[in-house]
Amino acid sequence: MKLLQLLWAAIWILVVAGCSAVDPGPETPVASVPGAGGEATSPLLESDSERATISGVLPATAVLRPGKPLAEKSRFQLNPTPDPDQPRPVENRETAPFYAYTHHRADGNRFVSGQGSLQRATPIDIPLAGPPQWLVAAPFGDGVLWVVVLKDGRVQAFLIANDAVTEQMISPQRLPPGMPPVLRVLDAQAGLLTSPDPAASSLTPPAVLQPAGGTAHLDVGGGLVLSHGAGSLSTIDALPDTRLLTNEDNRLLLLTGPTTVYPHGVLGDETEASGFALIQAFPEFKIEAAVELTGEVIEGVAAIWTDLNGDGTREIVVTVSNIDQGARLLIFDEAGDQIAAGPAVGSGFRWRHQLAAAPFGPGGEMEIVDVLTPHIGGVVEFFRLEGKDLRLMATVPGFRSHRIGSRNLDMALAGDFDGDGSVELVVPTQNLFQLGFIRRIQGGAEVAWTMPIGGRAATNIAAATPEYGGLALGIGREDNVLRVWTSS
Repeated sequence: MKLLQLLWAAIWILVVAGCSAVDPGPETPVASVPGAGGEATSPLLESDSERATISGVLPATAVLRPGKPLAEKSRFQLNPTPDPDQPRPVENRETAPFYAYTHHRADGNRFVSGQGSLQRATPIDIPLAGPPQWLVAAPFGDGVLWVVVLKDGRVQAFLIANDAVTEQMISPQRLPPGMPPVLRVLDAQAGLLTSPDPAASSLTPPAVLQPAGGTAHLDVGGGLVLSHGAGSLSTIDALPDTRLLTNEDNRLLLLTGPTTVYPHGVLGDETEASGFALIQAFPEFKIEAAVELTGEVIEGVAAIWTDLNGDGTREIVVTVSNIDQGARLLIFDEAGDQIAAGPAVGSGFRWRHQLAAAPFGPGGEMEIVDVLTPHIGGVVEFFRLEGKDLRLMATVPGFRSHRIGSRNLDMALAGDFDGDGSVELVVPTQNLFQLGFIRRIQGGAEVAWTMPIGGRAATNIAAATPEYGGLALGIGREDNVLRVWTSS
């Protein structure tokens, strides 16, 4: 009898211990999205070393907008990466993931959709834990989620909703120093794209194939790795820090052929691309077009890949530089044929920073905007495609879209920032202490208004279009502060 009692006691202890192992304990607060249906699972959010569900609460930061209380500390959970051997869940296309890039659009065009009036917006200043380098933003529930990557790779996230700020937990909590972030949002879930490949490049983030849903990334040797299905490794010799641009039919555009033939060295190193490749990534891998230049380079980390003439086919815009003439804009079609060229600077080691293509013209005409020599004077230039030429339409001096030696080429955005139906360019002034909003007018261009940054700009400019409408704009500062404006 005593032996039977001891046996039952042992069984009961095992049962209790097992229940305790799976009991999550008291429920902790989770930042949720009103109306979001269920939890989403993504194989794209976290590296192998950070698959566990996030727990714990980060300390909240102070909101420096007068009279607005700080919301309760909160966090949101991210699901662990699913077993790759298990079938992937089919996503409802009505709730497809949203991706936010430092270059704003997946095709490299820094053009914000929507419109909002920012001229009289009261800024919110958010203290950061260190010097900021990168910034991305995305609509999240009834607000905007802002993710800052610091120079040492640490990641901070803030939800701004109803004039209140809460600091959020996000995974991973650190990126390789210098890597630009890509933010993924689906329903009540958010996280940064990373690759589980230990040989992945630390200079550029993965990209998502649309609509197939697989990913692509570069390895440290410049190879292109596709992770859809069984995965494959291409023989592409990519520029180490090129961005992987994507479009809506599973194609990729990237810069190739690293070379030191033009050692200008203002974009982080003296290695630039000598060409580009357009790739069909799914359902089969195929190089559709490859361009290789001789004696000159593509001076940048990405093209602008967009439809310039309204014919339904995208064009490819790149900045090409050589020792004799410096930089000029070239336009190619998707077959790799050059279709137009802009004027050259006229001397070597003088750069043009291509920024965006948008309907800047006074009548809504499509134009390309760049900044000529952003480090020495900084002249905003508007070009229009006319036949085989890019015609210079207007200029405005005194602006700076890049800090010399930085790989961050995203310090400008195009969009309707005053709600008048016309597109402006927002770009820092030459001293990096203000944002200038430049609009095209008949016969030229003008600075429509400026806004103080409150310090010296340190990151790219990021923007998001909240679900309730309007626009939100943000930039990180050298004094370790994120400043955000939200339109009324």
